[in-house]
Amino acid sequence: MEPVKEKTALINRKQMIAIAREYNIFISIGTIHRWANEPDFPRPVGKNGKHLLYSLNSFHNFVNYKLNKLQSDH
Repeated sequence: MEPVKEKTALINRKQMIAIAREYNIFISIGTIHRWANEPDFPRPVGKNGKHLLYSLNSFHNFVNYKLNKLQSDH
């Protein structure tokens, strides 16, 4: 997937699932919550009501990291 040109784009955890599916990673919201406890997961940068917001670029980098880690393990 190509890098995001807009660096200020913010997403919530439900949008993360749709982005992961673009990478052909079929995950649930529970997986996102589990990933959020990992030290490499992007830090929240804002809040929209009851939803935490994350940087879109940071999440793309995290998903690429997870893919590379999975591929190197196999």
